[in-house]
Amino acid sequence: MKHKFRIIILGGENQTRLLSRILLLFNRRNLKMTQINVSNSNYHESIIDNNAAASRYVIDLKCHEGQLIKVTKSIEKLIGIIHVYFFKKKEKNTREHSWKKIDFPIATS
Repeated sequence: MKHKFRIIILGGENQTRLLSRILLLFNRRNLKMTQINVSNSNYHESIIDNNAAASRYVIDLKCHEGQLIKVTKSIEKLIGIIHVYFFKKKEKNTREHSWKKIDFPIATS
């Protein structure tokens, strides 16, 4: 069964080259990406030298857990990757929880 996962990748300074290599890995394994977000991050300045800017890639995808583990291992082996995090996204607004029970006080006059 396919689940929704979010992968957060912390990478080095060359954004376009690193992003293209990451997307090639997803394409080779036929994984469906639903969202990609790329931003600069100054969070890991102590790991990288002060003149370079680290980049953060947030990718949402739908796949099996086994496929996800294989892809994250191959992403970690790429040159320029600092760390790879992933977690399973929780389903929002399921049919069971779409209605909230609200108690209104009875107005009597």
